[in-house]
Formats: sequence, C-alpha cells, structure tokens
Amino acid sequence: MNKRLLLSGCIMVLALFLLGGCTKKAVRSTPDEAGTSRPTMSGDDTETDSDNVNSGAIPPENSARGLDFGAIVNVALEDVYFGFDEYTLTKAALGTLAQNVEILKSNSKIIVQIEGHADERGTVEYNLALGQKRASAVRTYLINAGIDSGRIFTISYGKERPIDPGHNEGAWAKNRRAHFTLAVK
Repeated sequence: MNKRLLLSGCIMVLALFLLGGCTKKAVRSTPDEAGTSRPTMSGDDTETDSDNVNSGAIPPENSARGLDFGAIVNVALEDVYFGFDEYTLTKAALGTLAQNVEILKSNSKIIVQIEGHADERGTVEYNLALGQKRASAVRTYLINAGIDSGRIFTISYGKERPIDPGHNEGAWAKNRRAHFTLAVK
C-alpha cells in the first residue's frame, strides 16, 4: 500500500511540474531565432512614409464572425509586401494600396479581411504580433483613404501560412506580406 501511495504522489508531483512548464512565453524583442542578421535593402523602395498613418482617428475593429471570406468574388486586390521585421508601408506598398483603394471604392459591397503574414524566422508569438501590426497598418491606410472601417477586418497568421515554403531570402520576401481575402455584403 505504501508503494502505491508513494508512486501516486510521485506521479502527481511530476504532473504538476510538467504543467508548470506550460505557461505562456514572453514575446522576444527580436525576430532573429536562427541568428540571421537584418538584410540590407537598396533603392528607392526602402523609404517609408510614416506620416500616412493617423491611428488616433481609426475606429476599433468589429467582429468578422459570420462573414464568408471564402465566397467567390470577381475582384482581386494586390498583396502588400514588407521588409524584414518591418510593418511600415514602403513607397511600393503605398502605390499598391492606392490601386486597391480605387477598386474598393468602386465596389462598395466588398468586405475585406487583411491577413498579416511573416517569414519563418522568429518565434510563433513574435510573428503573430508582427503579422497583426502589418495588417493593422494596411487597415489604417485604407480607412484614412476613405474606405468604411466596417468593411475592413484583420487577422494575423504570422509564419503559419507561407506562400513560398523555401528557406531563403527570396521565399522570405514573398512571405512578408498583407494578403486580402474578400467577401460580399
């Protein structure tokens, strides 16, 4: 009987010890999980326009629950791409978004879900937060450009849904994006 009691106690202590390790991790301040360094960029596309975001006037996002973002819509919006560990909009991103705004203005029944994505480097938590910042930056731009905030929703997939499964800079650049999924009111 004592052996059973001792064994049960050991199992309970071990279970408590293992469950104690299931606490949430803090988000790292750097995305550099693999020890890679920040890539350098050249050309005019590296400049950002930090004045294009006026987040103080942006209404909070409502729930997208119940909306069918898998519906077939005969309109396509171009993805917006970001630099490594960045969520500011480049000149190229601003040009793409200006085109997307015109499409949205001429199709007022379209509802947009902006998916924030990141490359595979960094922790899951870090990349989910970065993906949300990217989606939010795009949402803010669209609202400031005159698109009704009730038509725009965001979600972050972080590094969980890469468009290119490669493990090099070319693949990573494709995966650092805000993707638009559409639905109709």
